[in-house]
Amino acid sequence: MPPATPTSSPTPLSAAELETLTTHTLAAKKAAYCPYSHFPVGACLLTASGTYLTGANVENASYPVGLCAERNVLARAVVGPPFLHRSL
Repeated sequence: MPPATPTSSPTPLSAAELETLTTHTLAAKKAAYCPYSHFPVGACLLTASGTYLTGANVENASYPVGLCAERNVLARAVVGPPFLHRSL
């Protein structure tokens, strides 16, 4: 697969894409592991190809070792196929 190349200007999100991002984000929130803060966070990233990737916060007893939802979803994008991102 050739590497993805960015478009010259981003396209705005449609109402349906925004609603889907919101739905996936709220669903990802349910997977959060937050026994200390009790503050679940979800994140969703929309790729240029239309794939939705999700992530959730993961806490650790050693506070700085936890992962925020946004970092989690970006890490997922990095280890997966090469994606161009439209929205997070």
